[in-house]
Amino acid sequence: MSEQSRRDQSTPQLSPVNSAAEASKVSAFLLGVDCFDDQRFTPGEREQLLALPQRSLQDKHILCWYTELQGEVVSAVIFNENEHRSGGYRLEYFGVHRTYRRRRLGQRLIEAMLQYCVAHNGRYIETFTCDLPAYGGARKLFERYGFVLLCHLPDYYYPGEGKLLYMKRI
Repeated sequence: MSEQSRRDQSTPQLSPVNSAAEASKVSAFLLGVDCFDDQRFTPGEREQLLALPQRSLQDKHILCWYTELQGEVVSAVIFNENEHRSGGYRLEYFGVHRTYRRRRLGQRLIEAMLQYCVAHNGRYIETFTCDLPAYGGARKLFERYGFVLLCHLPDYYYPGEGKLLYMKRI
């Protein structure tokens, strides 16, 4: 077996959500204990993580992609074109199963999203994360890909838990 074949077998394919069953699997992964280190979801986050994968089936402006290994979702990304439809995109959520971190899955999600946005005449991508230490990996990944911190909103999610807004021009 060639080295490329081995790599292809060990690297899960990124697939769009194409059915209600796939959307449910992605939601279950994103809300599960193996995705986010911080499990204190706000009520609105929980609603979004349940709704956005399903909504991506009907709304062409919402994209939900995932990778799967042996029938298990191991990474996912949800992003959308903003409401103005003027070339702005927003990275809503992405996550990598804790067992599969440090295997470039998060990087592959970000790169695929960037390629999509460039191919669709995107001008920028905005995103956000939390200021807690558990989100340090996400912040490093954003910065590695050229996202710039725009502002800090203290106590945004809960008291003592702030929101960091990032943007990348493309």
